[in-house]
Amino acid sequence: MEIIIDRKEFQKISLEFRRLSSRLLRTNLDDGMGNLKRLLNFIENTPLIFDFILENNIEKYNIKDEISKRKLSCGYNIPINKSEEIAYVYQLLKYCTENCRDYSSICMGYSSSRMLQDHIDSFNNRVVNAFISHIEVYLKERLIDMGETGKLNVIVNGGQVAIANDNSTVNATQNNNYNQTENLNSLIEELINLINSLDLNSEEKEETKEIITAAMEEVESDKPKKSIIKYAIEKIEYVGKLGVGITGLFTTSQKIIEILSNVIK
Repeated sequence: MEIIIDRKEFQKISLEFRRLSSRLLRTNLDDGMGNLKRLLNFIENTPLIFDFILENNIEKYNIKDEISKRKLSCGYNIPINKSEEIAYVYQLLKYCTENCRDYSSICMGYSSSRMLQDHIDSFNNRVVNAFISHIEVYLKERLIDMGETGKLNVIVNGGQVAIANDNSTVNATQNNNYNQTENLNSLIEELINLINSLDLNSEEKEETKEIITAAMEEVESDKPKKSIIKYAIEKIEYVGKLGVGITGLFTTSQKIIEILSNVIK
């Protein structure tokens, strides 16, 4: 089976990966396992990313023994080699989702604190963040590979995934939803202009605009991804509250939130 990924779809995948990664990296004690499962589920159901994991997941580790034999004061003996590090951390996280009662079970030993949350934060910073960074670099490389065509050809065959530059003649199917609210586009354009007036750094402004634009594209599709729209709603609620004194920001935000909420009902 061949899947053609264009630049817009690629950006949506990258955005969703960043959202779920951030959610895990900032997770609290109670939500750790749920946020870990969300991230791994997305990775394993996204051929573009899972190809990278399969490509590196060659060396097999006895994670059960690794956990039981580790020295709590030293953490895990994570390989230095890039491919082996990716395999080790992926297998560790996967083992946790299938065998551990809670996320903190694999995080202990990464802090001298008595607070479990401190161990989770340190584990995320030292172990999970490196794993995520490898994937982010890979995605940036694939974005470069798109070149002028702006497309990637993903081949899925029996659980194996291969990615090549899209020079094939396979036609991608574009689905559009023409039943969306007519004024949503103008409202989003208005909101994006208002965001420029907020006291936010340029990176946060651009990320917020990107998320809102991605949500708009989802509304226009036949099968909107609710996770992206929900994330956009969270961001819009956030910027709406920041806009005290900026005429129209709160009102425009609420109108967009109402429309997006109706889409995902």
